[in-house]
Amino acid sequence: METKTEVFVNQLGYLTEKTKYAYARGFAGGEEYEIVSNGRVLFTGKLNMPLQDRVAGEPVCLIDFSDFTQEGQYILRVKSGDGKVAESLSFKLGSHLYDNLYYASLKYFYLSRCGMEIDQEQGSFWAHPVCHDTPALVYGSDIKIDVKGGWHDAGDYGRYIVAASKAVMDLLLAYEANRSDNCHCEERSDVANRFDILAEVRYELEWMLKMQRQDGAVYHKVSCYHFCGFINPHEEKDQLVVSPVSTTATADFAGCSAFASGFFEKTDPAFAKKLMDAAFKAQKYLDSHEDELFKNPPEITTGGYGDWTAADERYFALAALFYKTGDSSYLDKALPLRQTILDLPDDPMFPWKNKWFEGFGWGMVAGYGTELFLRAKDKITDKAKVKLLEDSMLKSADRILERVKAASFGTSMDRVHWGSCGHVCDDAHLLLAAYDITGQKDYYEGAKKQFDYILGCNPNNICYITGFGSNTVKYPHHRPSGATKKTMPGMLSGGPCEGLYDACAKEKLGPLNLPPLRCFIDDFASYSTNEIAIYWNSTFVYIASKLKMV
Repeated sequence: METKTEVFVNQLGYLTEKTKYAYARGFAGGEEYEIVSNGRVLFTGKLNMPLQDRVAGEPVCLIDFSDFTQEGQYILRVKSGDGKVAESLSFKLGSHLYDNLYYASLKYFYLSRCGMEIDQEQGSFWAHPVCHDTPALVYGSDIKIDVKGGWHDAGDYGRYIVAASKAVMDLLLAYEANRSDNCHCEERSDVANRFDILAEVRYELEWMLKMQRQDGAVYHKVSCYHFCGFINPHEEKDQLVVSPVSTTATADFAGCSAFASGFFEKTDPAFAKKLMDAAFKAQKYLDSHEDELFKNPPEITTGGYGDWTAADERYFALAALFYKTGDSSYLDKALPLRQTILDLPDDPMFPWKNKWFEGFGWGMVAGYGTELFLRAKDKITDKAKVKLLEDSMLKSADRILERVKAASFGTSMDRVHWGSCGHVCDDAHLLLAAYDITGQKDYYEGAKKQFDYILGCNPNNICYITGFGSNTVKYPHHRPSGATKKTMPGMLSGGPCEGLYDACAKEKLGPLNLPPLRCFIDDFASYSTNEIAIYWNSTFVYIASKLKMV
């Protein structure tokens, strides 16, 4: 069978002053490429030699046209000696290319607000009356409590503390990155200020505070007993139920609340104090209780967000409290938690259980903790501990960077799990943390390749954010989009998943025996390849901010 030739580009384009990478398949390497506008060839170069990894399953050539800096609209054409020709989708070179995408990615959070009316002016097709505003039953009791507010988590209408905490951390870090000393804020002020990130985050935090019990513990989630069909949020009328407390939810809440408090100290000191008091209260509960790992009660079938350990969540909570207070007792409690995972024996059946990793996903939040400790390194008197933390971050980042350099499409993945688009953004976060430590450009460029992958430099030749790019996701697993038959823009699809965990993916992709990065279907029924989530959007927003793309 003849090998298909194809060229893949960032479909939203490239900033003139940044590096510019594209990819081509079906070529041997060394062929000439051309940058073409209106039939005129403006720039030429040679393809790199191909790389092949397991997840792409085919040889792919990198195209580096970073030296071309002329603003305009182009296609990229590749020719081979035997007559093969492939052309990319049209793309731009210029400035402010991602501003509308960035804004839509943030507006998604507002449109996902629960417990309030979304009016026609703000909501357009997705306007709706107040939803989920009835008291929720505390599981196992006859007590009902007010937990109105927050964001709908993903394709469903549940609200989950571990997911919320990660999303809030990402958005706060994005807010900081937009205002960092070297961000040229006068050039970025329009897109950075069009959306009030702190107001949006506060809406989520106020809901999270309602989820804390009087003794400091935090309920894991609130949802109905079962997922609803593809209906609008105000049409879900079943009984809301608050699931039992968990250590992961309580620790994530403590860390998130402590860190968030600093953002409100000047504008609303009372709210800042409320957040810190809640964080202290949660930590007091953690200090006096063994791990309570969450598992769905038998009557509840909505998302579980369970975990095999709470060591990384406890570590994150202690790091955030150290960052805010400088109290060395938090550091002294945190560092041994790392060892509890490092000391576990290898288990080939569950390889993720035996290594400490500086992760930024909802299931491994250690990276947030280490990042906060390093921000506060001047408060750490034992510099050997600082070096241990820096070395750990760099060791984790180097593993990712090694994959990126050997990958067909420059991705960070050696396994393509559920939510892979979110995972590559989390890996980019890790690479950017290493860049902050070292200043080494390889880390920054590795992170930027994940950004390009999301926006079109992938073997499906698709922009994984709804409403953007020449070839975009149109049918996400997202109830408001399904109910209205109008796809909400600005949502990051979970993307390829080699496990094919839903019936749609199994039926339509299973017989094709595709390589992992091709295991994607743009179908609302495929929750394992095409769902959306607040913590996938939030991590994309963060890397866009940190990479200075807006």
